[in-house]
Amino acid sequence: MINDEIVPLAEAMISAHDRSIYFGDGVYEAIRYCEGKLFAMEQHLERLKNSLRKMDMLARVDLEQVRRRVDRAVSESAITDALVYFQISRGTALRNHDYSDDWQPSFLLTIRAYNDRREQATVITHPDWRWKGCDIKSLNLLPNVLAKHAATKAGAYEALLVDENGLITEATSSNAMLVKGDVLQTAPLTANILPGITRAFLLGLAGRVGLQVREESFTVEEALAADELIITGTGNEVMGVTHVDGKPVADGKVGPCTQRFHKLLIEAMKGS
Repeated sequence: MINDEIVPLAEAMISAHDRSIYFGDGVYEAIRYCEGKLFAMEQHLERLKNSLRKMDMLARVDLEQVRRRVDRAVSESAITDALVYFQISRGTALRNHDYSDDWQPSFLLTIRAYNDRREQATVITHPDWRWKGCDIKSLNLLPNVLAKHAATKAGAYEALLVDENGLITEATSSNAMLVKGDVLQTAPLTANILPGITRAFLLGLAGRVGLQVREESFTVEEALAADELIITGTGNEVMGVTHVDGKPVADGKVGPCTQRFHKLLIEAMKGS
């Protein structure tokens, strides 16, 4: 979908002067659509609103129009289990770092079948080179791309990003958390991480899994010493990390809390 027009993928075109191309000047969201239901749509829209506000874009974006476009797209797609991606850029203009006050947003949406479900993953560690606004879900993802490719070259699924203090912030497209004893621990939102929708969902479920929540950053060494290490995200659901830089976490298998979280998430997405 380009603005309000649905076209075949091969015919989807945006302007060469779109500011998303020149500057990554825009924001995005990715939402799961499962059995006729958009999962956590309100939370995604609220995060989108916050990103737009911090990018000085909110005044020119109609959030109800965004909702209508997403609803229309999923209803016409005929895909029952999908990942819905959309981005909003600061429109088109000749290349100039500054932008005019009368800019108009450009909207791009794609839907693809979700077929990447897995329960476990191996990861590497990688320096966190990102900017200091990771709470904004912006289109500026080059450090994430480089870290993800480094993981692929190493034969791993993901990369845990480690800041200058040796603390894990998150992964390239996932939040990270660990289980130690009866505690579920993850970096606080003040640690320059994305406020993940799945992250928040799991924190809300911790009591049902018999865990207390601790929002406190942890080191690579603490991750390796955990009973379970988990990565979460809209595109990743809930995965148990079995190895970090080739070293096993606990017994190198997916733990019971991870399995329980994954089951509860799937049930929630299906509305059961």
